[in-house]
Amino acid sequence: DNYVDLVALDISMPANPVYLSRTENVFPNAFPFDLVQGAFLVEYRATPTTRTVPCNQANNWWFWENGTLFANRMDAAFTTANAGNTSGSLAPNAVGVGGSMARFTIAATQYLYVVDQQKLRVFNLAQPTAPTMDAVVEIGWGIETIFPHGQNLFIGANNGMYIYSIANPLQPVQLSLFQHAMACDPVYVDGNIAYVTLRDGTDCQNFINQLDVVDISNLSNPRLIRTYPMHNPHGLSISNGHLYLCENTQGLKVFDISDINRIGERLRDHITGFTAYDVITISQNNLGMVIGKDGLYQFDISNPQDLRQLSVIQINR
Repeated sequence: DNYVDLVALDISMPANPVYLSRTENVFPNAFPFDLVQGAFLVEYRATPTTRTVPCNQANNWWFWENGTLFANRMDAAFTTANAGNTSGSLAPNAVGVGGSMARFTIAATQYLYVVDQQKLRVFNLAQPTAPTMDAVVEIGWGIETIFPHGQNLFIGANNGMYIYSIANPLQPVQLSLFQHAMACDPVYVDGNIAYVTLRDGTDCQNFINQLDVVDISNLSNPRLIRTYPMHNPHGLSISNGHLYLCENTQGLKVFDISDINRIGERLRDHITGFTAYDVITISQNNLGMVIGKDGLYQFDISNPQDLRQLSVIQINR
């Protein structure tokens, strides 16, 4: 996503990606205000600023002052579908694996699903070099992440996990909503079980840090099985009966999930010394890819009780 447009790139030669097409103005609400008719916000500067705000405006994350717009950088949503996209070839059975924090996902063979803070957009990839937006579905406020599983989409939101059927790819239908306290919640689904992380320290305004294990055998009536306290859980992934969980400043944890009622007491490994945001596991290659604050880490996960770091691409921010 390039601000308000969707861009297609040919990555058959990874070292030499080729621009293919631009589907224009498909993310129109990149900024929640019409600052100037026909204009878009394209840059902002983060500056430490202290302001006194009246009590009745204390919850506002933006305000005007002398013709300048001030916004709390941690709360402002300046892009519609920012960060965590699913990447990969558009050939059948060769779609890239997305992380649990993703806002993009490819499902139903030839459709790209993208969530923003309140809508689900469906793009037709029948011609992958020129995607077309064929449907927009209103979901609700506070939408964060999207995860595909079979003919369903599991959408993480501030207030819970939405389950949508995409049996008809162009007409997603809501099956249910598993509600929880206001919290940011990535979702990962494995069989009939959904794993949901809730965390504090965000604009979700909650003080919960936990892992929820949810029975989704009945998609119309998801049921909480167990809750496990965590430090500050973010993204998660599953490989060969083990849950890989990003714990922010406490790094990456690995849990044995063969017994969903004993996950909390079955910590198998804990890699510290870095900040972990999201993880993707590639079972057939015994690889775990972890993105953190300072880089992209690659781990050998062939032995879940003794992860081995293979490489890191440092990122300076």
